[in-house]
Amino acid sequence: IAGATKTRRMFSSTTKNVPYTRKGDTGTSQLGTGERRSKCDCNFEALGCVDELCTVVGVAHAHLDVKGFDYGELPERLLDVMSRLFDIGSHVAKPRIAAMNNEDGSDEAGVFQPNGIGGGFDEENIDELETWIDEMTEALPELTSFILPTGAKAAAQMHVARTVCRRAERRVVPLVVEDRTCDPNALAYLNRLSDFFFVAARWINYCEGHEEIEYRRESSDIKQRERVRRTLK
Repeated sequence: IAGATKTRRMFSSTTKNVPYTRKGDTGTSQLGTGERRSKCDCNFEALGCVDELCTVVGVAHAHLDVKGFDYGELPERLLDVMSRLFDIGSHVAKPRIAAMNNEDGSDEAGVFQPNGIGGGFDEENIDELETWIDEMTEALPELTSFILPTGAKAAAQMHVARTVCRRAERRVVPLVVEDRTCDPNALAYLNRLSDFFFVAARWINYCEGHEEIEYRRESSDIKQRERVRRTLK
């Protein structure tokens, strides 16, 4: 009928959980604390970046299915990274005020307690990342110049993850430094994670036998740097 107004349905047609609640249709969303804030809030911006990063890592993991290549522990470690990003997301979703009065930003009151559901973030995860970085670096040629983010599909995707990770880190900084509602360990993890992605990209090219394209200045009498290819094995 012309001019008739369509009535929105009020109930779901399934008894199972659905991803929509309609509560966010006006531009707000609910934190893990129950508080509703604008979707433009700093916490939601950080949450969105961490979530985006997790999906980018998932794409990289999906690309590690090339037959005939052994990536060592990397596939399982990427699953672990995605799990830790879920942990950081849960933590960011539950902002709390920490009594951090020391110059080193330590959590005097012990507000940030890692518990797997957003209470805090375990610094042992940072140490583990550094161990993984060291192991891959040991097998690779010494890096002496910038490299182009290319090579295997999974390697290129690791570089995308690296840059998204830097953005996620920037979004978490004010939650740690200014608001003091986020565990500094979560920020440190993101900082180290981008380094892990960089080395992982080189490692994947190493495993698949791709060349690395360096961008460097070969001599002092040239006007710009040049691309130089080199093998990693």
